[in-house]
Order: sequence, then C-alpha cells, then structure tokens
Amino acid sequence: MLNFISLLSDYSETSDLCADLAPALRIVGVVYKGIQIVVPIILIIVGMLDFAKAVTEKKEDNIKEAQKKLIQKAIAAVAVFLVTVIVGVLMRIVGNNDYKGCMECITGPFSTNCKKNVDQSQKEYN
Repeated sequence: MLNFISLLSDYSETSDLCADLAPALRIVGVVYKGIQIVVPIILIIVGMLDFAKAVTEKKEDNIKEAQKKLIQKAIAAVAVFLVTVIVGVLMRIVGNNDYKGCMECITGPFSTNCKKNVDQSQKEYN
C-alpha cells in the first residue's frame, strides 16, 4: 500500500497519471462497454422468455409473478447501463474534476483522446 501511495506522489499532475494508466483504463473501458451493452440485453431477453412461458401456461398467478420479475430485470438493466452516469454524478458531488481525464478512457475507450493517451504511454515505455 505504501508503494502505491509513493507511486502516486511521484506524479505532479493527475493528467500524467491518467496518461500512464491509459492502456489499463482502456481495457477496463472496453470490458465495461461490453457489460453495459450485453447484460441489459440478456436481462430483458430472459425476462421476456419467462413472461412468455407464464402467458402460455395461462395461470394468473404465474403471469403476475413473471410480470413482476420482468419489471425487476428491466430496472436492473437500466441500472447497469447507467452506472457510469451515477458514478460521475457522485464524483462531481464528492470530489474535484481531476478524475475526468482518467474517466475518459473508461467511458469512451475508442475515443480519439483515449487513443492519443494510450499511444503516448506506449511510446514512453518503448
């Protein structure tokens, strides 16, 4: 832990740290974008299949229970999709704006600025 703190104290600006961490942050961003897209789709499809199964059984209790589960899965899908927005709002409330440079590669791993930071980081290590 102390090594990590001393490593962070070596950086005079957050932008330097973000540029050095850009490749790792980009990987996190790609994984997050995949989760952000795939998980809501899977939740909604599974919920719809459960609902369709309940409707074909033609039992009122099963339909109501499947409807409740479908609504819960839809809410979970929206929550997964909006995690970065929620984290961003919390960071604005709690912290300062230094994190924005680092979040750029997480929220937009294929953006021009993130690619520039990754290229810069790779040049420094080569």
